[in-house]
Amino acid sequence: MVLLGCGGEMMDADAMADMALPEESVGTTEASLETASDFRFRTANRYAGVHGYAAGFGNFHEANYGAGVVRGTMLLKPGTVAHYLAVPRSSLGNTALSNIPELFRRAQDYGNAYGLGIALPAFEQGLNGSVVEYGIHFLHPSVVEFRDVPGWAIGYPDVTDAGAMMRAANDYASANGFAAGLPTFHSTTYSGTRVYGMHLVRPGYAEARDVLADVLAMHDRFSSDNATVTGDNWARTLRRHEAAQDSIQTCTHLTTLEKSALRSAYRKAIRHSGTNEAGINARAELGGDDIWINFGVLFPQGDTEIAQTLIHEMMHIAGYSHPDRRDGIDTPYDGGPYYNSAPLRAELCIAGFQSIHSTRESSREQQTR
Repeated sequence: MVLLGCGGEMMDADAMADMALPEESVGTTEASLETASDFRFRTANRYAGVHGYAAGFGNFHEANYGAGVVRGTMLLKPGTVAHYLAVPRSSLGNTALSNIPELFRRAQDYGNAYGLGIALPAFEQGLNGSVVEYGIHFLHPSVVEFRDVPGWAIGYPDVTDAGAMMRAANDYASANGFAAGLPTFHSTTYSGTRVYGMHLVRPGYAEARDVLADVLAMHDRFSSDNATVTGDNWARTLRRHEAAQDSIQTCTHLTTLEKSALRSAYRKAIRHSGTNEAGINARAELGGDDIWINFGVLFPQGDTEIAQTLIHEMMHIAGYSHPDRRDGIDTPYDGGPYYNSAPLRAELCIAGFQSIHSTRESSREQQTR
């Protein structure tokens, strides 16, 4: 079983018998499901792992400052997670991934029972034989402070509303000098005062980052062939795709229509595989949903070339082609049919210059859908 997460350790949950419950949908590309709470947790956690953090979660705030919708993402620093375990779903009350409040409560009960620390579900699932397992982070207790927060201080959010509870915890943490906040999704009344349980991440243990919603979603939509793409190469590929996406809005080298098509391509489910085809960086088919990368050729050329290659290939997936490059005739910025094509102009979005490499892709590239 492969169960994604950021813990960096072997998962050691027992493979106990589980009820035959339907699998929740994981990896969906349906836009209507991308606003779901578990999707936001899952993609933020994957984003954190790719960027070297121990774990991550969304604070459920979002905004648009002119370059696309961004979502508040909390990134827990290395060393904050004590354990990342694959826990049988039956040990969590057979709770659905979509039931965020109950899964938080059940995960913390499990952590308390085994002395594991503060629970943060990753909202990943996998199969161990016939047993459905969920990925759960357990934070070191020293990383957090527990408080019963009075309802009047956070606006009396509904404990069944995951988004409202996450925003309330975040805002309280920020206002009181903490790095991040997580609700326990427990609430009770003491001496006539309604209180809410909060786990507050101490200063220095987490960072906040605004991340494009499309970048976060990419961590669910994009996939790799485990047989030909190593974990390190996949993480670097995703980071360079992120750089390409970050460049789209402000790029002046593509038309509005071309940028819209490129964004649409980035919202597809794209599969990545390795290739050893001689003399090419990568290739993709027009309108397709696959990218083949020659890691041995491309990656030694550095991050700029990687991002240029990826945005170039994504323009092919968006439906844009170019003629073969003519040695001794076509040169960068010449305004000719090769370098003035949309895939080559897209390269300018990355670093303001075009690649001089003539071996970016195979001349066998398919030019029809």
